[in-house]
Formats: sequence, C-alpha cells, structure tokens
Amino acid sequence: MSEVVWPQVLLVGAGVVGRSIALDHLLAGIPVWMADRDADMLSRSCDWVLQRSESTAESAPPWGAKVDLPIVLIRPNDHDPSFGPEVPRWLLIESIAERLDVKQAFFADAEGWFERSPILTTNTSTLSIEKIASTMQHPERLCGLHFFMPVVDRHAAEIISSPATDPEVVAACCRHAERLAKRPLLVRDGPGFVVNRMLSSYLNLAMWLLCGGVDEDVIGRAAIGYGMPISPLELIDLIGPRTAFDGGRTVWQAFPTRMDPSPLLPALVKRKLTGVQGGRGFYTYSLQASDSSHPHREGQGITAEASELVERYRHHDFNVGMLNADELIALVAELFAATMHWEAAAIVRDGIADSETIGLAMREGLAWRRGRDLSSQTASPESVLSPETLQRIAADYPLIRSVQPIPRSCS
Repeated sequence: MSEVVWPQVLLVGAGVVGRSIALDHLLAGIPVWMADRDADMLSRSCDWVLQRSESTAESAPPWGAKVDLPIVLIRPNDHDPSFGPEVPRWLLIESIAERLDVKQAFFADAEGWFERSPILTTNTSTLSIEKIASTMQHPERLCGLHFFMPVVDRHAAEIISSPATDPEVVAACCRHAERLAKRPLLVRDGPGFVVNRMLSSYLNLAMWLLCGGVDEDVIGRAAIGYGMPISPLELIDLIGPRTAFDGGRTVWQAFPTRMDPSPLLPALVKRKLTGVQGGRGFYTYSLQASDSSHPHREGQGITAEASELVERYRHHDFNVGMLNADELIALVAELFAATMHWEAAAIVRDGIADSETIGLAMREGLAWRRGRDLSSQTASPESVLSPETLQRIAADYPLIRSVQPIPRSCS
C-alpha cells in the first residue's frame, strides 16, 4: 500500500482564530505556512504559537505557490522539512474578516497562486459557500472547513459544500479534519450552518436578558446549568465581539423573524472592546496569562464600559416577578433550552443537518455536556424540554422571538 501524501497547509489570516488553527495543526504534528497582510500581526501570532508548541519558525517561501503576503513556515521540532520530488499539492485555509466581499476578492485572487490544483477552504462561520465562490473561475475547488473555538479543545469541524463543490475536495477536507482528530460534520450550505445559526439566537438572548436586568452571574450559571461550558458573555469575548457581530448579522438578515438584534453587540464593537484579544470585553482578561483557549478572567463582574452600555440599552420587557435566585437561574436555563430547541428544529426542517448531526455539533463543537448525560448518544437540543414546557415558555414570554414555535414553511 502506497504511503498517503498529505497536502501542504497554507493558513491565511493570523488573528485570534487563525493562530489557534495554526497551533492545532502544530500540536497534531503538521507544519503550517501562516500568512497575513499585516506583518506585525503575523509576528505576534507566530510568537504566540511558538510559546505554546515545540516548534520552530523560519522565513521560507512555499514551494509551488506564489503568495504575495508576509509569510512564515512554522513546523514541529521533530518534523522532517524535506519535500518529495514533485511540487506539493496545497490545502489553503482562509481565516480572514467575516465579510462576503472580502472573502470573494480573496479567493478570486488566491485560486491563481498555485502550480497544482489546490484544495481551497474557508473558515467562515456563517457566510454562504456558494456566494463566496461566485467570483471564482473554479468554484468546484472551494469548501467550507469551519473550526470551533477554542480550536484545540473542540473535536469536530463543519464541512460545508456548495452545489458546485467537487466531491473529492469534500473528501479531502474530511480527511484533513480527521488528521486533526476532529469529527467531520457534513452539513448543507446555509446561513450560519449549524452551530453559528444556533449560537446567534442564544447569544442574542443572553444580551437581551442582560439589558433586561438579569445579572451576568445568573446568565452564566443558567448557561452552565443548561450544559454549556462557559457563560455566553464569555463566549462572545472569546470569539471576539466583531466576529460575533458579523456572524450574527448574517443569521439575523436571513431569519429576521427569529430575533430582535441586541444593540449591545455593535456598541461593544464601536467602543473597541475586543474581548480576549485586547484584554477587555464584557470581562477583563490578563493578556500575559491568557490565551484564546483558556482565557484568564480578572476581577468580578462585567467591565465598567460594558456596564455603561448595558444601562444605555436597558429595557423593562422581562418581568421575573417574585422569583428567587435559584428559580431565576432555572428560568433562564429554560429560555436558553427553548431557543436552542426551536433553532435545531428549523435546521432539520430546512435540510441543513439531521438531529444526530446537530447533537454531535453541540457536544463536540460547543462542548455541550447535557447531550452526554442523556441515555442516547444521538440526543440533540430538541430532546431537552417537554412539549408542555415549550408551550408554557412561548405563552409566558411572547416578546422573546427565539422561544416561539417556528412555522413549518418559513423561518
């Protein structure tokens, strides 16, 4: 049996997510060329990666590819850097700004970089693969390869094909995910795919509740009670408010009846609260002690800047009556569960993924623990609440769009 010849990996985009993808490859023993138009960003991310892996970096142009960007080769110390006699095939992973026009322009250019037919992938979390590929000469070469944050701790990746994507490219992406010890989740093209379509309503609800007077600690404890590993406010900081805003906007524009977008997220962006990357978002983080996998929070409660914005957008549409702290936590957990239930049901109805895939995405992509506690390993968010509970929540909270039943024919 002939030895498998793996493609060489070129990662473009050295931001918080890009550097995390690079680190994940290095920890799996896979060298990666990392490029970014911002040379300072590339240098900082290279240092960040080297501090967290036994690797070395060098300036080395990629063989068989012409990349007109600052670029560095990072490889594990025990990796043999030699190439075979043939020009290698490349697998490109794009992790740049979550904007359709930016990605379209990038791939229209990048598909011409390579001597051999490349495997082109985008780490978009929400944008249509078909639309990104619409400006390409060879749209069949593009596939979605979406990593979840924190990348090194998540054991799945969404693989998204457009109608034009070559099945061999899809298969290559699945093999690459498995090489990284990640389960490939095959999902259809659609706004937000599975995980970010569900997260958008969930994160939006958390911010709506915060502006409605629910304490951030209650929100965090309710999320953990539902089965999530961290507070949704911490997750926004980890993703980055700008990325969360761009992704959430794509989902909201596609499904405007499912949520009323919170003004809090764009306000964080305008205030330049960048979350973990810059040390301040909803919370404060130590830049020295933190990394994007396990950020170190400092202090108690949300930052003064975030508190000011919450007060600016305070509303009185969430009346909890005489509930005590434990009852309020239980109620908020039910609201989160109802939101996830109806979004999962819509994803199944729209043919994006089945319930089993959604359950896997929740457990492996979001580290949702409740799915592991249920007797069936195919359990999904649809199995958490009873029909009676869902009906009660919808009736009690008509102003919360995300907990309302979804019509069968439209989102």
